[in-house]
Amino acid sequence: MGKKRRLASGFGVMVAGVFLVGAAAGAAGAERALTAQEQVFVSYLQAHGELLSDNDQQAAAIDVGKADCSALAGGLTKEHLVEQLPGGASEKEEAVLFLDAATAPGSLCG
Repeated sequence: MGKKRRLASGFGVMVAGVFLVGAAAGAAGAERALTAQEQVFVSYLQAHGELLSDNDQQAAAIDVGKADCSALAGGLTKEHLVEQLPGGASEKEEAVLFLDAATAPGSLCG
């Protein structure tokens, strides 16, 4: 339930408040082909148990990853982003997974 809730609410909400990152752009292009960086990100998440079975879920995950990249570029650390996330251990574990996926070689923050 935490994974679906996080994607639905958007982990980037906290980041968006700080960096004014718009998360709606990715969802609008649900049928578009993924870029190479987006494919690396989605593949990383899927390899670690995230289902992301349809284009809308992939687009929402990509938006979260891009918000994470913006926050990191703005000077926040992975640890700081995870600490600021409300919720329990499962939400924090998922935040770490998304951050790891976004910063993997060839991924969104590359």
